[in-house]
Amino acid sequence: MLSIGPVRSRTGPANKNTGQDMGKEQAARKAIVRGEGETRQRILQAALRHFAAASFDEASLRDIAGDVGVDVAYVHRCFGSKEGLFREVLDAADETVNLAGLGPEMLTETLARLIFEQPSVPLAAEVDPFLIFVHSLASQKAGGLVGERMERNFLDPIRHGFGHPGAFQATMIGSLLIGLGLLRNLLRLPAATGIDDAAAEAMIRDAIRALAALKAPADPAAAD
Repeated sequence: MLSIGPVRSRTGPANKNTGQDMGKEQAARKAIVRGEGETRQRILQAALRHFAAASFDEASLRDIAGDVGVDVAYVHRCFGSKEGLFREVLDAADETVNLAGLGPEMLTETLARLIFEQPSVPLAAEVDPFLIFVHSLASQKAGGLVGERMERNFLDPIRHGFGHPGAFQATMIGSLLIGLGLLRNLLRLPAATGIDDAAAEAMIRDAIRALAALKAPADPAAAD
């Protein structure tokens, strides 16, 4: 699931790194397994950086390939297409949080913490997965791919975790968290940031519990 925690940086992949960022990049390089497939992993690592800095349509396969020192044809051989590469970027970003199998209380605690925990993608530690999500919204094609992933890895675990046969309560919980992530961590609006983290997290937990307890109204057509 693409994390919605605090955003690290809004800078592009070509900007000069700080010493801390350099340390994160070194850690990410260690995540690459040496041997067969190493170049493929480096392409994926470069793609994570580019898709976190630009929309799906703006991110260039030529630039991604250039970062690794290969040609675009090699990227196509490895991933099939730009969409195939983006799907694997989403796979890598999804490694940050796993909601599957959590019960109601643990799920509530985990979801509430998402707003405050700074995520890390193992293959590219300097990349914020929330920025991949935000930039993907500008593209119908990428937005559809992200929507599929969110349905499977975010909304479905919420729905099953709270025992709901329907999906609307899960959608409301997801909307709450994504909206707060945007307002607090990306836009940093004073109304969203001017509260102590612990107090904010407690309020989010209460809101999640309240939304999870809502019952969908009966369908009038079903009574006929």
